[in-house]
Amino acid sequence: MKRVLVIEDDEDLRSDLITVLEFEGYEAIGAENGQQGVLMARQHLPDLIICDVTMPVLDGFEVIMALHQNLQTAAIPVIFLSARSDKAAIERGMRLGAAAYVRKPYSLKGLLAAVGTHLC
Repeated sequence: MKRVLVIEDDEDLRSDLITVLEFEGYEAIGAENGQQGVLMARQHLPDLIICDVTMPVLDGFEVIMALHQNLQTAAIPVIFLSARSDKAAIERGMRLGAAAYVRKPYSLKGLLAAVGTHLC
């Protein structure tokens, strides 16, 4: 079973995403901020990470940079999920190595398609 780590500071959104991912057949775990997310990624080695960009402690950009500094987590695909839809933010996310950048509000179908693409 593929494991997905959801790093999202909005508790309701994090919980909803975990529920949907589990319904779709994935093992899903959650982290409430970027720092906790990096630690959980190192501990659980997920197959994919869905990460909010704007969060306390470490933002999504800092998360992906920290993941890329560790050989165990460097190759884990990261899908950014963000209300920030300005061109500069999207370009920065992709330049840092994000597998995808999904804008909030997002369609569940679109997000699950991105997840499926990177977990095949």
